[in-house]
Amino acid sequence: MQVFLIILGILLLLAAALCAAVGVLTRPRKEGKDPFVPIGAMLVSDAHDYGAQRDRRLMRDPVVRLLQLLWLRTAKSDDANHATQTPPEGVTEQCDLPYLPDGSRYHLLDVYYPASSSAPNPVIIDVHGGGWMYGDKELNKLYCLALAARGYTVFNISYPLVPDITAEVQLRDLMCALQWIDAHLDEFPADRNDILLTGDSAGGMLAGYLAVLTGSEQLRSIFAAQAHGLQFKGLLLTSPVAYMNCKGVMGLYTPKMWGADYKEKPTFPYMNFDAILPFAPLPKTCLITSAGDVLAHTQTCQAAEDLRAHGTECKLMDFGGEEGKQLPHVFTVLNPYNNIGRTTLDEALGWFRDGE
Repeated sequence: MQVFLIILGILLLLAAALCAAVGVLTRPRKEGKDPFVPIGAMLVSDAHDYGAQRDRRLMRDPVVRLLQLLWLRTAKSDDANHATQTPPEGVTEQCDLPYLPDGSRYHLLDVYYPASSSAPNPVIIDVHGGGWMYGDKELNKLYCLALAARGYTVFNISYPLVPDITAEVQLRDLMCALQWIDAHLDEFPADRNDILLTGDSAGGMLAGYLAVLTGSEQLRSIFAAQAHGLQFKGLLLTSPVAYMNCKGVMGLYTPKMWGADYKEKPTFPYMNFDAILPFAPLPKTCLITSAGDVLAHTQTCQAAEDLRAHGTECKLMDFGGEEGKQLPHVFTVLNPYNNIGRTTLDEALGWFRDGE
């Protein structure tokens, strides 16, 4: 009996030490403190009130804490990957432009375009991934610079993160970003008649929804989103995770992403991509995935089927083993400069230009 109590005591001490370590690693930190990793429920700022009862519950939520640890690990991997890449020269950058006047670091965007631009360029508007909970525009900066170096004017957008807010709030804020771009587009070398909307992973879901919201007043009413005047000529979705009314492990994410009361919200019937497609036609759409895309291969292929069923001209780029290995989730965004990333992007972007 004494041995059992000793073992139990040791296990309890280890559990307490583990909980303490998780608490330290995921504690909210003050905005402006370096190093900063943008992860939901880990930033204390003037733009977000953490005194609310909901937020206090979030900070004690073990699922949120475990997800935060996952994204902290992902951030280290992303930083190491970015350090191996050299951004292109000859690209003009205008950074940290506020699209909402609340001072939030999540309501900023960047604009990149070739320094040699003498005429309006085709436009790309990009929405970064990160599981709705991690990252800001810096996550996709190297990717967007690679796009700009191809002759595009590129808008790279930050947005607030789950679980501080929910997915429908992200969509509302991103629609405000599109309003800002619409109002200021003529200040940049940009052709408003040639706009491509892109997004990867969670950003692919958000970009797909933005495209439908753009064309449907009814869906905007359901999501309480404002209209804008942009029209999209094409949609490029890289490994979109666009079916979120699900069960299993991913189902644990659902109440964090859409709110604990998500079943009572008017958006509840529209948490899967196929449910919103009847609201508005979409422009020609290219989807990119790979056999090694364990997070979104199935969903990307399903999205292609659903888009075609609704009459959308659709190209699915589904890679198997290339260069002796399976390509990972969002491989073109992770490294747009290596051979397979570069050639895949060139093919996808070239497809949108076919027939012009």
